[in-house]
Amino acid sequence: MSESEMAELQAANAAEIDTLRPFLDLQTPLTIELGRTKLTVQALLDLHKQSIIQLQRSTAEFVDVVASGQQIARGDIIMIEDRTGVRIHEVLRSKRSY
Repeated sequence: MSESEMAELQAANAAEIDTLRPFLDLQTPLTIELGRTKLTVQALLDLHKQSIIQLQRSTAEFVDVVASGQQIARGDIIMIEDRTGVRIHEVLRSKRSY
């Protein structure tokens, strides 16, 4: 990508951000999704302390970052001292339609 194309892309991004400026301080629920599975009601009732629910995703796969019900990124789980976090590896393109 040439310098002029990069400058043009940065200007377009800045213009789009300016249109969103009134909304930048709004908060939205953020969910980190490790995986999904389906259980019967009986299986739910049989759960007890230290039960294990098997997920379809392997530990090597990324977790999904979901905002307001829409996946926005992928990342992996990391530990920072005594806290858990998510390192973003990929930000997904929006499927907005104006």
